[in-house]
Amino acid sequence: MQPTARQVQVFMRSFAVVAGVVLVVMSLGTACHRDAARAFVTAGRGGVADTSAVQVTAIATAAEAGDYDGNPVAAGTGSQYVLLDCRITAPPNQVDVSDFQLARDRVPELGTEANLGNHDDKDYFYWTYLDAAGRRLATPPASTGPITVRLAFKVPVGIRTGYLFYWGLYWGPLTFPAAGP
Repeated sequence: MQPTARQVQVFMRSFAVVAGVVLVVMSLGTACHRDAARAFVTAGRGGVADTSAVQVTAIATAAEAGDYDGNPVAAGTGSQYVLLDCRITAPPNQVDVSDFQLARDRVPELGTEANLGNHDDKDYFYWTYLDAAGRRLATPPASTGPITVRLAFKVPVGIRTGYLFYWGLYWGPLTFPAAGP
């Protein structure tokens, strides 16, 4: 059965509308591509709007770190933990501490940074809130003001420098002391 002239005309109009919509969407996607990545990064930062919101107040290396329950976790042969105590001026509910990374270098494009150590290792990263005396807090602080956290990153023993990284922001280069005996 052959389509009628009317059916062909309706089909052609429908096809033209769909093609037009596809072209508009593609044009918008191309135009927004460069701004979308920046907007996504900014949204992910939460209360950490710029590098002044985080201060690295202490740097140490250790053969073990505390896990999320405060239990010791050994780094193992050939590894150590880099411990970074950070004062963050954003409220705790506006910072996703799990998004901090320890990167080798600054890179121009978000997502191309290389972590120090193996971030797939189940013991690669731990963090905890600290009180004013530097002791672990079992629960988030009640304050909405500055908080202090300890970040623990498992890295090879020979690593001596790196950058703290959070959603496109860098702190460093940071120098890590040699582990004690």
